Amino acid sequence: MVSPRTAASSFAAICVPEFPALAWLRGEPRAAAAAVIEGTAPLERVFSFNRAAKALGLTHGMSRVQAETAGAIVLHARSVVEEQAAMEVLFEAASVFSPRVQMVASPVNGYAHARQPAAVLLLDQAGMETLFGDAASFAAKLHRALLDLGLPSHVAVAPNAEASLLLARSYAGVVSVSRQELQGKLAPLPLSALRCEDATLSTLTRWGIRNLAELAALPEAALVSRIGQQGARIRRLARGEEERLFTPEEPDFVLAEEMALDAPLESLESLLFLVSPMLERVLRQAVQHAYALRSVTLTLELEKLAPHVLEVKPALPAQSRDLLLKLLNLKLQAEPPRAGIVGLALTAVPAVPQVAQRGLFQAQFPEPDKLDLLLARLRSIVGEEHVGSPSLCNSHRDDSFEMGLFAPSADVAAAAAKPFAPRSALRRFRPPQLCTVSLRGAAPARLFWKGERMDLEAVCGPWQTSGYWWDGRRWEASEWDAVVATPRQALRLRHEPGAWYVAGQYD
Repeated sequence: MVSPRTAASSFAAICVPEFPALAWLRGEPRAAAAAVIEGTAPLERVFSFNRAAKALGLTHGMSRVQAETAGAIVLHARSVVEEQAAMEVLFEAASVFSPRVQMVASPVNGYAHARQPAAVLLLDQAGMETLFGDAASFAAKLHRALLDLGLPSHVAVAPNAEASLLLARSYAGVVSVSRQELQGKLAPLPLSALRCEDATLSTLTRWGIRNLAELAALPEAALVSRIGQQGARIRRLARGEEERLFTPEEPDFVLAEEMALDAPLESLESLLFLVSPMLERVLRQAVQHAYALRSVTLTLELEKLAPHVLEVKPALPAQSRDLLLKLLNLKLQAEPPRAGIVGLALTAVPAVPQVAQRGLFQAQFPEPDKLDLLLARLRSIVGEEHVGSPSLCNSHRDDSFEMGLFAPSADVAAAAAKPFAPRSALRRFRPPQLCTVSLRGAAPARLFWKGERMDLEAVCGPWQTSGYWWDGRRWEASEWDAVVATPRQALRLRHEPGAWYVAGQYD
């Protein structure tokens, strides 16, 4: 049974103040004062900052020179790419608590013309009681989950959407109110908490209206006659009665992390130190959706050079950060970047984890982690194109194959158990062995091979084949099956332009 308080509270709002600074510090956690600036020199201005920088006196719009003279503050150029990546993480975390989430303010919409750069999300909390408890418990668990992601936020749960947004922007920490408590919680808020035109706020201030309680007490008809329909709207906001059209979003499931660097990076150890938390966050998102990672692509933005792209594909979809990080390490050692790194992006392709039940007496396969590391080490030694699974090409040319990715099959044991009829087998020589052949007419009559002369007792053929004449890789060959009188044996002879070969021997 749902309590009256829980039934009345159905919308939760998340406000992450100073989101640009937190989006950067999420990848580089540090206790020092830090600020994000935007603009071109020498007109750079402070756009966002953390609490330590605020304690030193930083304000929005302060010039870079003023910020540098305020104290030991680390400055970072604003990166919308970093903010969008952090916004996706924030949206993903909110989606765990409700399937209906709406972005209100984000880097994409310019923070919805907010006075401060705060990311704001709105959740429909109705129906989540059986999973997360009542409204207060829901808000507390949501706040803790965001804090664990490095995104300290303000969370408010209220009876309607606009009231929850107003409370989340105005109160720090966690707020949960019922319909009976809503007006009392809104009453002490200043007029500046309302999102309306500055001219309207100036008019209300001249009238002596100082907070939402005094605004809510004004008669609606008189207020509309003086400042128009906007007066009715802000009065409903002050009373917690304004409704909002809730439009949940369904973004594409994309596993990606990006980071911009202030200075070129040249050390492999430092690069892996940055890649590790990015990979962990991507993997956490995949696991939350019951996925593993089929492949991971690391794109390195190089100084004055084209981007350097590296891709690793484990033999089986993996959920191990250590395994994927080791594969990236081996890949970087085999193909190191040729210049300093000024930015990096990590993307991954999700896949359903492969689970197979093996038989009691079935041969034990190698562990996937060890197999992937072995393949990666072999590639670093002999090259990417020399390690994998061979597959036949669509050609009649003997021994024509290409190397593909190693993909173990669960049907190997079943295929090996199928019965087959015995027959003569041709044991091919790779490479074919050079020989000399004497002809009688157009057919081989005598063979000189391995320092011996051999008379041919019977010859069948020729079988002539050719191909690839359409793309410049033309080849042609004629083959005979020949029986040697002494010592008695059956051979496959092959003639290519300018040379004879013994291609194989029949068993």
